[in-house]
Amino acid sequence: MRHGLSMSREDRMLGEAADRRHLRGGDGLALDRLLEELRYPEAVEQAVRRKLADPGIGEIAASAYAGEDLDIALCRRMPLTRLAAVTFLLLQSYGDYREKGAPDCIIFDTFRDVSLRAGLYHGRTGKVGISRGDVVWFRHIMSAGIFKIGALQYQPFKMVYLDEETIGEPYMVFSPEQKASLPSGVPVINCHIQRGADLDPERVDRSLRDARAFFQTAFPERRFQAFLCYSWLLYPKMLERLPSRSNIRRFADRFTVISSCDDAEQAMENLFEGGKRGTIPSMTSLQRLAVDHSEYFGFACGIAKMGWTS
Repeated sequence: MRHGLSMSREDRMLGEAADRRHLRGGDGLALDRLLEELRYPEAVEQAVRRKLADPGIGEIAASAYAGEDLDIALCRRMPLTRLAAVTFLLLQSYGDYREKGAPDCIIFDTFRDVSLRAGLYHGRTGKVGISRGDVVWFRHIMSAGIFKIGALQYQPFKMVYLDEETIGEPYMVFSPEQKASLPSGVPVINCHIQRGADLDPERVDRSLRDARAFFQTAFPERRFQAFLCYSWLLYPKMLERLPSRSNIRRFADRFTVISSCDDAEQAMENLFEGGKRGTIPSMTSLQRLAVDHSEYFGFACGIAKMGWTS
């Protein structure tokens, strides 16, 4: 669904849906091994190590995700404390992922979303930590509910339509035929695109193929009906203006767009720092298009139906 790093309106709607070197979590994962796999920038890793030496970090981590809905306790902590607590909790999440049959390559690829966001936060602010939006997003990792498989992230999900019937406002409109063919609540696999994701067609094809195989094995009791993707990358008016060989356009071609709207918030957040549209040095062609024609950007819902074998 998402392509980016901040907590956008779309995310909120879907969401409402000792020696520290020997610190260990689920299945005996050691802190040193975790940090090696996370590949934090050096300045970030050193700050996190120092914070993890604080005897109180375990207590903070224990209640980090307490709260109702998206009112998460950890959001009220300072940025470095947020990152240290999340890192601490990854030691426990490792065991949860192993129980679901995920191999280390998937687990650590999934965990590196923390590294990505910590690195971007450091580059953007000059501080070590993560944002409140990052904390909210990481609830999916804390529940072992999202998996990075190759080029994309995937989330076991139930079909949801962002329309008046579901969210109380006509954000999108879906045809009765569409809602009958893929009813609300049926199992789907929600696709997410990280910032900077390599959308090379071969990598995307391999990712989708591997994800289908993994979910069939890891969740045999479910019968996933489709891949679901809510993203600005699927917005038809933008896609019409991209070259036919564009990786973004070729990615979008894998999905059937079933609705769209002119909400360009997610697009601007991903194209411009802080979501503020404006001229910046060395703009890409897509950024230039956004500056000159913001009306070409919006948000769309796409599905790719999938068969399921026993």
